[in-house]
Amino acid sequence: MKTLLSRVRRLLRRHRRLVAALLAGVAVWAGLGVLRPADPPSAPVLVTLRAVTGGTSLQAGDVEVRHLPLVALPAEYLSDPAEAIGRLATVPLPAGAMLLPGSVVNRTALASPGKAVLPVTLTASAATLVRVGDRIDLLAADSDAEAAVVASAVRVVAVLDPGGDSSPLSPARSAGPVVLVELEPGLQARVAAVAARGTLGFSLR
Repeated sequence: MKTLLSRVRRLLRRHRRLVAALLAGVAVWAGLGVLRPADPPSAPVLVTLRAVTGGTSLQAGDVEVRHLPLVALPAEYLSDPAEAIGRLATVPLPAGAMLLPGSVVNRTALASPGKAVLPVTLTASAATLVRVGDRIDLLAADSDAEAAVVASAVRVVAVLDPGGDSSPLSPARSAGPVVLVELEPGLQARVAAVAARGTLGFSLR
């Protein structure tokens, strides 16, 4: 027994420094864990998994939910795939883009109170000129081929891709873009009737 105790004491003395170093390392690791700041608060946000063209109907494989820091988020954003799947992208979206209420066709999000959103097809020249937020006059040609103003200073709330065959609003490829415009209730029927006859001209404000 004495021999065994002596061996244990020798082993302890031999490895005392190693044991002390291990204990010191554990103490440092524990201290760092206490001092490390907590992860910042985050929230689930809907983002695109791939680049999406404007006017494309979003599918389940196009979006996913990621948790992003709250400090980097805008006041409003989409967090549920059901808010985007099956809806049309209003603008081109790169991969990893955060989806906002205005990123997809949503009458509640796009139209101001008391107004409605109506899709109209513009002439081909609008493809490179008209942007979301522009104020435009909608023009129609009368029987004398003179342009008549159908609606003045309407706001463009979305520009859809005329080549997107998945969009029920997309016109023929020879036409210009479909734009969603915000209209007063009294103008909706008039603009819809004129738009049903073909493409509309426009002038920028």
